Amino acid sequence: MQLTPYIHFAGNAREALDFYAGALGGEVLDVQQYGDSPVPADEDYKDKIMHARLSFDNNLIMISDVFKGQPVSTEGNVHLSLDVDDQDKIDALFSKLAEGGAIMMPLENTFWGARFGMLKDKFGVHWMLNHQLKPNPTH
Repeated sequence: MQLTPYIHFAGNAREALDFYAGALGGEVLDVQQYGDSPVPADEDYKDKIMHARLSFDNNLIMISDVFKGQPVSTEGNVHLSLDVDDQDKIDALFSKLAEGGAIMMPLENTFWGARFGMLKDKFGVHWMLNHQLKPNPTH
């Protein structure tokens, strides 16, 4: 079993897909546009993404633009959490994902033995990044 996040956008999914591919060092596996499907789409929406997949470090994120006019919100109780196995990598990822966004909790070494930070990226998606500095005695 695998859990795969599916993130919806209101017309800017292609920009988000490119941003995440660069920030996460990922590979876009496929992109299907509304205009390539049998679903009726207005002329100005045919190049919007109906479905895309982004792969990075054995992970997968799916991305799409919602149907034209449908409301979309990134507010709520879901955060994407990345466990990163390298301190230099977590610093670089945090910096890239934070570009144009807002840092909720700066990336720093914590009392629980991890380097941890939280941010909201420029698309409004919430991220938590964690790098375990020392073995956790409870696991």
